Amino acid sequence: MPAADPSAAGGDAALLARFAPFAGARRLALAVSGGADSLALLILACRWRAALASGPDLFVLNVDHGLRPESAAESRFVGEVAGRYGLAFRSMRWDGPAPASGVEAAARGARYALLLDAAREAGATHLATAHHRDDQAETFLMRLARGSGVYGLAAMAGDVERDGIRLVRPLLDVPHDRLVAVVREAGLVPVEDPHNADPGFDRVRFRQRMPMLAAEGLDAATLAATARRLGRAAAALDAYVGRLFANAATADATGAVRLDAQAWRGEPEEVRLRALARILRAVGGAAYVPRLDSLEGLEAAMRLAAEGLAGEGAGTFSRTLAGVVIDLRKGDFRFQREPGRDGLPEMAVSNGFDGIWDGRFAVRLEVSGGGAFTIGALGPEGRRQFAVCVPKAMPRAIEALPALRRNGEIVAVPGLGVAAEAELGVAFSATSRVAARLQEPVRQAD
Repeated sequence: MPAADPSAAGGDAALLARFAPFAGARRLALAVSGGADSLALLILACRWRAALASGPDLFVLNVDHGLRPESAAESRFVGEVAGRYGLAFRSMRWDGPAPASGVEAAARGARYALLLDAAREAGATHLATAHHRDDQAETFLMRLARGSGVYGLAAMAGDVERDGIRLVRPLLDVPHDRLVAVVREAGLVPVEDPHNADPGFDRVRFRQRMPMLAAEGLDAATLAATARRLGRAAAALDAYVGRLFANAATADATGAVRLDAQAWRGEPEEVRLRALARILRAVGGAAYVPRLDSLEGLEAAMRLAAEGLAGEGAGTFSRTLAGVVIDLRKGDFRFQREPGRDGLPEMAVSNGFDGIWDGRFAVRLEVSGGGAFTIGALGPEGRRQFAVCVPKAMPRAIEALPALRRNGEIVAVPGLGVAAEAELGVAFSATSRVAARLQEPVRQAD
């Protein structure tokens, strides 16, 4: 149990109540950079947990991007603060090459990947970040400038699933100034990242324009409230998509999806678009849905194909988007994973490995003997070798199944019922996550 914060007596009950939904979590990871917002997250989480008789273990995660000389010292500072509050701490360093452009997006992607991996390895069920109301308002404006639709303008979600971890934002409705006050009251001096004042970053430029917009009535509270209301509209649309899927979509064990073309065509345009977004995310194993303009192009082409089918028109339909091949066969649109230019991921694994492959399959390996094992796509040759007769299965989806290889030789393909020979002492399972992810009403994570 974390140590009690000596300043907890002055805590704000309304702020602490924002952590109540996580009381049943097994372990709660806190993403802490050392800035005021993330320090407030740490302080408030500790106060909340100290007031409970039982609850989740808390621990602190930090990412050192290595983009500034001070970053290592800042990471050590976060570790010292975690120690003061009695919390376990782990820092990860991003060792990838510094990007020549798109630093904001690259750093964000690396940060989430490292945080989620570390949270999963530590057995966490939830990862909390310190995004607040001002962040939400800025995100709304940035997406408005990009021409986002309902889902993009709903901005950041308070709770989304990312590869088996709940990514949560308990402070999303809290003003930045209130979090700064929490840190000041605790006697901590937060890290000041100069990137937060660099107008070369999109978010900084929008932040600098906020006072001018506030003078016209578009303050952070109003923008965040608008995002919240659009979130309600997005949830309503997702409910209609769920009904469509229940009646007209099926996901098989290979991770492929079929969608009745005429049932889909009969829905309003916004429902058709969201249905495609959710299918492409699930079948492609992606963390995010595709961009709206790409979806609109695909939807228009699919609608024309479905109209031609209804009128018994001739021709074939095939498109590729977001790592998914879409075609039309016997009245159904079919969605299959497409390897792409770089192919599907291949990873070395050892005994006890339990994780996610390609965002689509939960895989586990138990080995009693030795050998070098990898998990990768079955591929065309593997399909010809093992999938002699798979009724109703789609060839590309079969080729994209996870296969376990030992010293380069295929030893197991669970999706085809192919298990390793008993003398190898290998137990390998691979369960498709596509059907479950299809049902998730997805919001943007950041």
